[in-house]
Amino acid sequence: MRNVLGMLKGKSKFETFERCLIASLILGACLLSLGIGLTIITPKGVPALLAMFGSFLAFISTVLLVFVWFFEELKG
Repeated sequence: MRNVLGMLKGKSKFETFERCLIASLILGACLLSLGIGLTIITPKGVPALLAMFGSFLAFISTVLLVFVWFFEELKG
């Protein structure tokens, strides 16, 4: 666990936040894929919640990542 947190650490606070957002984007995509795959078994309940939460997490991470890139360009 400590090694993973060390990999997320960047040179600046923007880079660290960017790496965390990319990790959460990957996690959201994995949850979305898992939820869609599990809907083969049942389209109700936990698989639907996993798919919805994964898509929400991926969307929010993407939007925040664009804002981080924007503010990083403004800062210089």
